[in-house]
Amino acid sequence: MGATVMANTAASTVRFPIIAAPLALQACSVSNMILCGPPGQIPIPRSTMMIRASVTVAFAALFLTVCTPAVDDQTEADADAGAAGSESGTAGSPMGQVSHMPTDAEREAILAAVQGIFDALATGDGEILREIMHADVLMHSVERAADGTRSSSTSTRDQLIARLEGSAEVLTERMWDAEVRVSGDLAMVWTPYDFYVGDELSHCGADALLLTRNADESWTIIALSWTRLQPPVCELHPDGPPG
Repeated sequence: MGATVMANTAASTVRFPIIAAPLALQACSVSNMILCGPPGQIPIPRSTMMIRASVTVAFAALFLTVCTPAVDDQTEADADAGAAGSESGTAGSPMGQVSHMPTDAEREAILAAVQGIFDALATGDGEILREIMHADVLMHSVERAADGTRSSSTSTRDQLIARLEGSAEVLTERMWDAEVRVSGDLAMVWTPYDFYVGDELSHCGADALLLTRNADESWTIIALSWTRLQPPVCELHPDGPPG
């Protein structure tokens, strides 16, 4: 086991082997450079197995005591915040720290603005879009074809109005299970949707919208992005095709 050292006692002289302390006991935290193990060499009597076992147990207890990090008030507070976040979905996340679930009145007003887009499509009334969309609203479509080819395009409010007013078919878009978040006078909506031209399914996907609050508590759409996919990649409305 290596070199030995001498220890004088009142009764006799005992030889001790020098045993290197386990590495895990010498440095239990590399990240914070805290050395919490015993010295690098520990003398243990060669002839006394009970002493060897006792010292081993003592070192293990010391290691667990010194190397276990203390849980301070901040750590407990963080844990509580994380638990709250798991219940609300985002409350423990960076997003949850600056946003909140809307009140019933806020949610109703926000989704009314989003529904206005679908009403305009169904009726061909471009004036609805002029009322609920900012003049410089940014619209962006992301599409993936059946062969996997990806493409994207942008459009303006006037281009969308021209399309719906010139359509010979009824355009039907429906949303469901919309998620809404609010931070001050800014709101975000994320919702699945499906889209029909006449009675035929065109595509489905997800809509992502940004809205700002007006002085009268109504909301204006300032950005709209959406994916254009095909089932089964995206879901269809749980109520089935439109009536």
